[in-house]
Amino acid sequence: MRILCSAVILSVALCVGCGEKSKAATTTPPAQPAPAAAAPAPAPAPAARGGGAPAAAAPAPAAAAGRQGGGAPVTIEQHAAAMKQIQQAIGAANKALTGADTATATTNVQTLATQFATIETFYTQRNKPDAVKLAQTARTGAADTLSALKAGDVMKAQMSLGNTQGTCKQCHGMYREQDPTTKLYKFNAASGITPP
Repeated sequence: MRILCSAVILSVALCVGCGEKSKAATTTPPAQPAPAAAAPAPAPAPAARGGGAPAAAAPAPAAAAGRQGGGAPVTIEQHAAAMKQIQQAIGAANKALTGADTATATTNVQTLATQFATIETFYTQRNKPDAVKLAQTARTGAADTLSALKAGDVMKAQMSLGNTQGTCKQCHGMYREQDPTTKLYKFNAASGITPP
């Protein structure tokens, strides 16, 4: 719920801030601030699921619509793309942390937070509360890793990232299986998630 509130507050602040810039650049009298405040905040979020938006903005449409999910659905293909980005970002972050390259680690951990939000939305829309909780835990782990990086504590960042990876393994154990030949993951039969 805190995440939803933060996302709504962030969206409103961005809309108001952008509106204030627009007002200053035009000759509209100050008595008409309503257009900036009336702009719907959630509209841009579905397009941002590709990965360029702040992490908190991605799950807001689904969360606002309830546990069944709403807004534009996150597809199985988008889930797979997010998982690939997560895998690459974890590998790059681990490598960067081993070399004490906190700037590269920070960039990759920010990617993790964004992509875990997409994964959370995917499972929210499919009413899988156990997977939603794991995605939230992983996103919290990414946030803890970022906090440690900002504090300059590389060892704590490594520990937080390791805990995040453990959460990934838990979810994979429940929902995924690896093809022994291709080494690619797919949803297992017990997940109840099948391609359309």
